[in-house]
Amino acid sequence: MKRLSLLLLSLLAIQHVMAQELEPNLKWGKPTQEELTMTTYAPDADADVVELYRLTDVYYAFMGDGFHVYYRVKRRLKVLKPDGKRVADQSVAFRMTKGKQEREYVTGLKATAYNMEGGKMVKTKMERSMVNEERVDKYYCLMKFSVPQVKVGTVIEYEYQLESDYFYDLHDWYGQTEIPTLYTQYKLSVPEWLKFNIEITGVSPLEQEADKGTIGIGGEIIPTNTYNVIGRKLPALKGDDYLWCTDDYACKVTHELQGIYIPGSVYKNYTSTWEDIDRILQEDEDFGYRIKSSSPLKDEIAKAGIKGIADVQQRAIAVLQLLRQRVRWNGEYAFWAKSGSKVLKEGTGTNADINFLYINMLNDAGIQATPVVLRSRRLGRLPMTHASLKYLSTFVVGIHENDSTLLFIDGSTLDDGCLNTLPTQLLTDRARVVSKNGAGGWVNLLSAAKGRDVMTIQATLGADGMLSGKRIRQLFFQDALRIRKSWREAKDSLELIHQLQDKEGIEIQEYATEGRYDNSQTVKETVSFTKQCDTAGDIIYLNPLVFAPFKSNPFTAPTRILPIEFPYAQLDQMNVVITLPDGWTVEEMPKPIIMKSDGINARIMGTQKGNVLTMQYRTSIDRTFYEAKEYEYIKALFDQLVENCNNMIAIKKMP
Repeated sequence: MKRLSLLLLSLLAIQHVMAQELEPNLKWGKPTQEELTMTTYAPDADADVVELYRLTDVYYAFMGDGFHVYYRVKRRLKVLKPDGKRVADQSVAFRMTKGKQEREYVTGLKATAYNMEGGKMVKTKMERSMVNEERVDKYYCLMKFSVPQVKVGTVIEYEYQLESDYFYDLHDWYGQTEIPTLYTQYKLSVPEWLKFNIEITGVSPLEQEADKGTIGIGGEIIPTNTYNVIGRKLPALKGDDYLWCTDDYACKVTHELQGIYIPGSVYKNYTSTWEDIDRILQEDEDFGYRIKSSSPLKDEIAKAGIKGIADVQQRAIAVLQLLRQRVRWNGEYAFWAKSGSKVLKEGTGTNADINFLYINMLNDAGIQATPVVLRSRRLGRLPMTHASLKYLSTFVVGIHENDSTLLFIDGSTLDDGCLNTLPTQLLTDRARVVSKNGAGGWVNLLSAAKGRDVMTIQATLGADGMLSGKRIRQLFFQDALRIRKSWREAKDSLELIHQLQDKEGIEIQEYATEGRYDNSQTVKETVSFTKQCDTAGDIIYLNPLVFAPFKSNPFTAPTRILPIEFPYAQLDQMNVVITLPDGWTVEEMPKPIIMKSDGINARIMGTQKGNVLTMQYRTSIDRTFYEAKEYEYIKALFDQLVENCNNMIAIKKMP
């Protein structure tokens, strides 16, 4: 009898759990009571919003002027926490190229908010006044809309249809976003006359089906290839400091049209190569023609005698310093640019505006320069298997130092950068040189990027535990760019001093910088400081590194489903010399620490001679990419590194 009771209780518990498990409800306009009243999402208890479902149906139709493709999208979201209210603001990107007949149309946009009030469901429909269009660039527009009455507990639902003339260039589909998804489905039906390469990728599993169908064209029925992709309980893919772009690893479907094959009638190959994209850009009057132009500052370059500087790097820096006197970066990255005269008149511009102007100025100074086109890290890597102009988001300046060496710089770092340093967003491993002479090709911008931080500390420890000393810090390349940016963005020097004091637990007596404004590859920071160490009787407790390079582990999650991508190669060095008070000694010197792994190495060593304590620290990160399966090892390595960076030693008075 007791066993039977336990069995019944177990069955009831299982039924309760099954009842609590949320199932997809795909009935449009009819959110369930469970959806309206839910307060958490079991697979992700921290989620502030959950996508209950997203249905994307893509199909073709044949009009008098040829094929058109239609995208029908329906989506339902549930707001669980205050931050989740951000999903009230949505947008739909569509192509509307200036001067071309091909375009896309968004129609049938509807949105509704559902709320529980007084035990009843209240519907609030979106008004037309909450919808507006905005041009992004010469190719793309956004239809932006806001769903009304969105608060914690709201269920949001919206739908629209996008009609596209670009039947040969299907939109990529992403099943995973920064919020968790209960259910998503992508249906694609393509006439057999259109041959696509279709690739389905992602770190989470997707259900896949392929089938056949039909479509009517001019009274003729032709076969179609149909694809059905379903994702269930897909986890959120959130950004991380050590991840370039989550979309690179999201569940997605990408398409490349091979060609059109109409039996007995038409054959047309649509496969593009990156060499085709090079040619298109070279022939574009808003891009390739701009490379060959002179700048409005040509006379000023000649007057300043810049063309007579023999060293190419020094000449390029002289041009850069002339340019920075006239314009400022407006904080935006772009691909297409305004005219140089307009940029100079306004005194500000995007990185593309500044880059084209800089290229023209370099040409005037007798230096060959060219755009190096790319897709910024936050948007994902450029595909190698298929090429399209739509994948490019911006470009940097490539400077030909000689026939075999390219140097890189970008207008966004006009105030802070130097040759061969770029903002991390532009440090991609796939970029293309678009040369006016037609000689292009792939370059790895990341291979030229590196950071170096060298610190020297000389200090004296008093018997009262007061440490007094000077820290001289030299930063090179990417690290020089980073600290210049922090100096420029600070309100004043006092803000920087206060931040450093709070971070390191010190008092700063003097603070000085060198190389702050000269676009060199090195900057120098000198700090005179005092620091009170903990004491207990005749014992002083001291971290012999003084300024711990790693105070905490950047990898804290127990597991990780995405890879680790460091921003660039990094070398950190620290040499510390501390003079101890007379009659005092280190109770026990820390043991030497040497950690070696594939791409990450660290060493911490110390010695005491007389009353002088010396410490040496060195870490190098030479490999920037680690697979998710290596995460546990990397986390353990940094745990050990952090522990040894923060170890305290006891300094005691000798009897």
